[in-house]
Amino acid sequence: MLNSRFFRALMTACATLSFAALPLFAQGVANQDYSGLDKYLPQGRPGNFSFVGVRAAEFLTIPVGARGIGLGEAYTSVGDDITSIWWNPAGLGFLQKKEVMMTMVDYTLNLTYSYGAAAFPLADGNLVVGGFFGYLDVPEMEITTVTSPDGTGRTFNAYDFQGGGSLAYNFSDRFVAGLNLKYVHQDVWSNIGGSAFAIDAGTIYHTEFMDREIRFAFAIQNLGTNITMTGPNLLREVGPEDSDNLAPTGYNDYSDDPEAISRRNTRQMYYRTHTYRLPTNMKISMSYNIFTSEKLNWLACGEFWRPNNIPISYATGTEMTFNFNPVYTASLRTGWKIQTDELTSKTDAYGYDYYGDDPTFRGFSFGGGLKRNIGGKTLEFSYAYSNKGRLSANNFFTIVFGF
Repeated sequence: MLNSRFFRALMTACATLSFAALPLFAQGVANQDYSGLDKYLPQGRPGNFSFVGVRAAEFLTIPVGARGIGLGEAYTSVGDDITSIWWNPAGLGFLQKKEVMMTMVDYTLNLTYSYGAAAFPLADGNLVVGGFFGYLDVPEMEITTVTSPDGTGRTFNAYDFQGGGSLAYNFSDRFVAGLNLKYVHQDVWSNIGGSAFAIDAGTIYHTEFMDREIRFAFAIQNLGTNITMTGPNLLREVGPEDSDNLAPTGYNDYSDDPEAISRRNTRQMYYRTHTYRLPTNMKISMSYNIFTSEKLNWLACGEFWRPNNIPISYATGTEMTFNFNPVYTASLRTGWKIQTDELTSKTDAYGYDYYGDDPTFRGFSFGGGLKRNIGGKTLEFSYAYSNKGRLSANNFFTIVFGF
C-alpha cells in the first residue's frame, strides 16, 4: 500500500500542475482550433491538417541538447543540467556548479542551428542564473513561385536568432521553478524582419517513491508577443492615378481651369503583412528511476505536449546510466515522440507515393553520452539521432562543461 508520504507528494504535484495548467489550457490551447492564420482564415484548411508554417519563428521548436533528444524529447521533468535551459528552465535549479554548453545541429534542408548557454548557482545553490543564444542560418536559396516552380533566377537567404536570460529558484528541497525571458528575431530576403518577446516557464516537483526518485513537471514554451514582418524590401512607390482607368476625368492645368482635379504626386508605401503567433507549447511530464544502484541507474520518462501549431503530441524515453568508476560515466538512451499531425502511410488516400523517407519511424530517436570528472570539473559529450520521417533524419552533438 502506498505510504502517506507518497500520497502527499502526489497530491501536491497534481495540485501544482492543475492550477498552473488549467488557465493556460483555456487561454492558449483550447482557444486555437487550428484556424489557419487565426483571425484571417476561418475557411480553406482541410480537416486533420496541422498549421506548421503559419507560426512565426518556428526555429524555436528545434530541440537543444542531445540527451533530451535521445530520450524522445521527453525531457521536461528529467533535465538537471545546463541543457534544461531549453526544455524547462526549472531544471537549472539542480545545478551544483557552473556549466556551459554548445550544441550544433546540421538540420533538415541544409539549415544550421547553433545554440550556446551558460548558468551558475548563487545563494548556496538556491538561486541559479543563466543566459543563452541560438542562431539559425538559412543558406542562399533560389526563389520559386507558383508560376515559376523551377525558380525565378533570383535568390534569397535568411537568419533567425533568440537570446535571453534565465532564472531558477529552489522554493524547498522538493519544489523548483524557473523562467526564461527572451528576445526573438527573424530576418529574410535582405532586411524584411520582425521581432517578439517571449517567456518560457516551468516547475518541477521531485520526491521519492519506493526509495527511488520520481518527478512531476509542467512547462510552457514561447508564450509571447506576435511577429509582424516589416522592412525596406516592403517599401513600394505608388504613382499618380491613371486618369483613363482609375480616376474620374477632369485632370487639367490649374492655370487654365480653376476647378480642375489635382493630380497626386508619386508616393511611397509599405506592404502590410499578416501578424503571426509564436509556436507556443505546453507540456506535462513525469519521470521515475525504475532501478538505482551504485553502478547502474535506469530511468523512464513520459510527457504530454499541447502545441498551438500541431495537434497533441506524446513523448516517451528511457536511459541506462553506468558508473564505471568515480571518473567515467556512460549512458545509453532511446525514445519516441509521437506526433499526430501527419499520416504514416507510404501512400496518400489516392494511392500516390509520398516523397521522402518512410514516415513510419518518424519521431524515433536514440543516442548516448560519456561524462568524465576531472579534478572537480566535468566534461560531457552526448550524441543523438532523431528520425524525421519524410524529412530524413538529424544528428545532434552537445558538449557540456561544468566547473
